Amino acid sequence: MGYNHRFVQNFSRIRAQILGSPELILKLEVHADDICKSCPKLHNGICINNDKVRKKDEFIIDFLTTDEIAVKNAYQRIKTLEEEKFKNLCQNCEWYGLGFCLEGFRKMKQNEN
Repeated sequence: MGYNHRFVQNFSRIRAQILGSPELILKLEVHADDICKSCPKLHNGICINNDKVRKKDEFIIDFLTTDEIAVKNAYQRIKTLEEEKFKNLCQNCEWYGLGFCLEGFRKMKQNEN
C-alpha cells in the first residue's frame, strides 16, 4: 500500500490514543494532519492523493457538522451514517477492497456504546 514503518507506528499511536480517550477532542482538517505527517505519500505538505483524501475529509466534516468533536460524539454521529453512503465515500480507496473498513464500520454500528 506504500506505507512505511514510521507511518504505521504513528498511525498506531494515534489510533490507540483515540480508542482510549472518548473525551479527546478531534480536530478535523482538510489538509495534511497528524496522521499524514509520517506518510511517504506526503510531499512538501501535500498528499499525492490530495483530491481523493480532501473529498473524504470534507464529507466527514460536513456530516459531523463541525471540525472539532469529542471522540465519543463522533462515534455516535458516525453510527447514524447509512452503509450505502459509507460505501460511496470509501469504495475508491485502496484499503476498501481489503474489507477491513466496512467490517469495522459494521461492528461500530452494532456496538451499543
